[in-house]
Amino acid sequence: MEKKELNRQLRWVIIIFFLAVAAGGVAYYFSFLRVEPAPLLEETLSKAHQAKSYRYSLHAELDISGKKKNWIQVQGERAPGCYHFWGKTLGTPVEIYQFGMRSYTRDPVSSKWTVLDGVDLTKQQLYMAEIDPLNSFRFRSTGEPQLVGKDKVGKRKCVILEVKPELESKYLEIWWRDFTYRFWIDRRKHVLVKAEATAISKNSNDTSLTMTVEFWDFNKRIKITPPL
Repeated sequence: MEKKELNRQLRWVIIIFFLAVAAGGVAYYFSFLRVEPAPLLEETLSKAHQAKSYRYSLHAELDISGKKKNWIQVQGERAPGCYHFWGKTLGTPVEIYQFGMRSYTRDPVSSKWTVLDGVDLTKQQLYMAEIDPLNSFRFRSTGEPQLVGKDKVGKRKCVILEVKPELESKYLEIWWRDFTYRFWIDRRKHVLVKAEATAISKNSNDTSLTMTVEFWDFNKRIKITPPL
């Protein structure tokens, strides 16, 4: 009798456990469905653009008739009045610091630094994406964002929003069309974790661009010092 009673209690424990798991899954599913894409995207991008500092990694890839080619592969950091990024652009090593109106550029061959005063690279199109990747995510209009899934980036649980926006950047629209953007947004903190942009070349239907950026350390204290 004791064995039968033990088995009965064990069955109830198992049943209760699976009911709890199922209830949690249902609750998560409905909380996922309750996401309002447009307000969430507006809030997230607004916080990102207002951030005083952040770190990022950026990868831009060209697909030319099915052959993929790395365009940009950099990491960077921004703080008030300065920035620093390093990596490769079209296979060439690049590293640049900017402090106010003074820039430091490392020569890819000699590794020596060139110092220029009176130059602010943020005002030029050269290295635009590498210097400030968030600038590529400024829109005149976002249309109707769509909730297209959920994912984890590292340990962060995210929802994924997709949008086909009208861009602020006239420079990008000179070369590219049919932009589609996806945003991975921290489900709890409403912080931008990852963004991806795809576009088709205006000169060739067989050429496309994919740019992926991951962000972290928004508004953290980031100290950038010039090279020796």
